[in-house]
Amino acid sequence: MASVGTGAVRIIDNDNDVVSVTNNKLDVNATLVAGASIDIGDVEILGHGAVTSSDFVDIDSGQQQLPSGACKELILQADDANTGYIMVGSSSSVDADNGIKLNAGDTFILNVTNRNLMYAWGSADNQKLRTMILV
Repeated sequence: MASVGTGAVRIIDNDNDVVSVTNNKLDVNATLVAGASIDIGDVEILGHGAVTSSDFVDIDSGQQQLPSGACKELILQADDANTGYIMVGSSSSVDADNGIKLNAGDTFILNVTNRNLMYAWGSADNQKLRTMILV
């Protein structure tokens, strides 16, 4: 096995596929085949493009669907001034016993495609849920 250095190094595996390391960068000349057992190793995940919405949603003591808003990531935070708590879930069955409980100041981060996939329920009327949509 060759070590990674500042020069060019070529590694050839058993199938004669070529892997090159140049200036500490790995270049792989290979074809990926779909399957359940493919491990591609470390992958760089790029950040989000923008914040498209940051607002309050008024949550009352009943199930309600969050407003529409396409996203990659959704950040939810129960406002510090809330006197009760908010339950968050993925269906209209969210209530005092079903969902994730957010007390005043608590934050919950979700990877969802739209804010309206989530539902909320408040233990009292006029609880504020801060939302931030990242795309």
